Amino acid sequence: MSRSVDERADAALEQLAALWTREREATRARFAEERAGRSFAERVERGRALGGLVVVDVDAAPGDRMRLRVELPPHTDLADLALRPGSPVLLWWGDAPEDGDSAVRAVVGRTGAGLTLVVDGDVPERLLEGAFRLDLEAPEVTFDRGDAALWRWRGLEAKDEKRPLRDVLLAGAGASDEGVVVEAAEIGAWHDEALNEPQREAVRHALASRPLFCIQGPPGTGKTRTLVELIRQAIDRDERVLATAASNTAVDNLAERLAAAGVPVVRLGHPARVSEAMEAHTLDAQLEQTDAWKLARQWTREARAVRRKAQRRAGLGRSERRALFAEARGLERDARGQLRGAQKVILGRAAVVCATAASAASPILAEERFDRVVLDEATQLTDPLALVALGRAPRATLAGDDKQLPPTVIDPQAEREGLGATFFERIVQRAPELARELVVQHRMHAAIMAFPSERMYGGRLVAAEGVAAHRLEDLGVRADAQRDAPWLFVDAAGRGWEEEHGEDDPSARNPGQAERVAAEVRRLVRRGVAPEDVAVITPYAAEARLLRRALADLREQGLEVGTVDGFQGREKEAIVVDLVRSNADGRLGFLEDVRRMNVALTRARRFLLVVGDSATLGAHAFYGAFLEAAEKGGAYLSAWSDEPDEAPFE
Repeated sequence: MSRSVDERADAALEQLAALWTREREATRARFAEERAGRSFAERVERGRALGGLVVVDVDAAPGDRMRLRVELPPHTDLADLALRPGSPVLLWWGDAPEDGDSAVRAVVGRTGAGLTLVVDGDVPERLLEGAFRLDLEAPEVTFDRGDAALWRWRGLEAKDEKRPLRDVLLAGAGASDEGVVVEAAEIGAWHDEALNEPQREAVRHALASRPLFCIQGPPGTGKTRTLVELIRQAIDRDERVLATAASNTAVDNLAERLAAAGVPVVRLGHPARVSEAMEAHTLDAQLEQTDAWKLARQWTREARAVRRKAQRRAGLGRSERRALFAEARGLERDARGQLRGAQKVILGRAAVVCATAASAASPILAEERFDRVVLDEATQLTDPLALVALGRAPRATLAGDDKQLPPTVIDPQAEREGLGATFFERIVQRAPELARELVVQHRMHAAIMAFPSERMYGGRLVAAEGVAAHRLEDLGVRADAQRDAPWLFVDAAGRGWEEEHGEDDPSARNPGQAERVAAEVRRLVRRGVAPEDVAVITPYAAEARLLRRALADLREQGLEVGTVDGFQGREKEAIVVDLVRSNADGRLGFLEDVRRMNVALTRARRFLLVVGDSATLGAHAFYGAFLEAAEKGGAYLSAWSDEPDEAPFE
């Protein structure tokens, strides 16, 4: 490669490193401000802290760690917590979380309705002796892994097999450059015979092109299904695949689809939710089937008994107590050692390993080599974290949709200068020959699809025959003459439902609009829609908290309430969207990024209802067009026209 290519790649890496440093500093500052500027009770109210936690069980975990199962305080609603699987947290029991001798870092996970914590190495004795508190922590490990990846990519030797990949990602190489090949594979037999032609074309090119190919997957077009076929075809060619994504939810979704197709996978990390179909494929579950795990379990039980002896027996001298604690720690270290050997065997025979992009740098994978990385949600991942995953193999397939949510970037300057853009969108724009778009969508009624297709995808989306005209009534739901269209905009203009902001909480909420949204949801359920087939989504966490409380009884029956950001990649038969914003100045906040609205509008299969204030929304070009589409399509309903709880059916 010419020197100019190397110089471009090095310059790009230097720029990324500088932006990554800015982002780390901004993230640290935000977490520090959150902790210093709010009381512990306020942090609990905002879902960023928990108190009164008690350890009820301890086990050795993969990666030389210990897993703690904790008992939550009564009436804790996990849905209101800003804790995501894999989130770093600080556990503390002193006067403040900053007290160095009274705090320990951990990673949070979820098990059903419970919470687990994973700590490196030995468990501090204090955590086992009584209640403690938890605070969200800045993700230092994530930033460290991004930093390490940037240095590794800059230090690639001239003959390194990943140099062509580096040149595409960082130096702008395209199909005409050395080392870049765009071609389609000949595939004799398809595992999934029902794939449509755009999906097959994407698989053919992703399989044969090198070192990189992109699959653009608009909502409902079967991106995950396409990736499953790609991975199965790669295995047929004796490739070993690292299947990864930005979020635990997306990794779980891909892993579950692979497992359902009979592909042997190992799932690493802290799954957001592990279904029955997926549970047996996690590294933890596979370890539990080994003799090593049984022995490790025995030793951790013995360690707990030794600790209890040290804590409860009166008359023990300091040296005797210290010796007992040392014995317990020794037993736990031996347990972790047993698991290390067993996990190496399990990973060594896995054709597909599934993990988040950041977890691709886990020491658990230190000795593992892969032929291909499949990176889903590539448009939601900052470049340094994408490089963590992409550094694991010489070939890569990136999948995503740059018309949906972008990466989360805290520092505005870093976002403007490039950290808010992604490899995926730059490659698709610069070298479209390295990408294929999926265009047949299998989720939405054609009327629900129409506006997002026109505004975001140039009108290219096509509704598959099986979904183009499907309605709630096809499920046995009673008709509703006042809400007969597949999608509706309920206009709250003039109702006086003004948005609110807490004194120190930037998250908007709108109690009046939330009340209307809750009433619309109850009307749907009275029609006969099962609560588990309905989701309520909103851009704002504060509004989601209001809605969860207003709909607590239906949530117990399966109704989901969450933020737009948390619902990307999901779908339901019926979706109700609460846009929240209602103010005299036309301020839209989060809604200014129309990619967030694109996600909100494309989650519903058979029925979509959006509640918003046209007076606030209408001046924006995107929302003005949305309102016009509602009026022209018979999908407009004034909030003055009726009351949802006056529906004639019961």
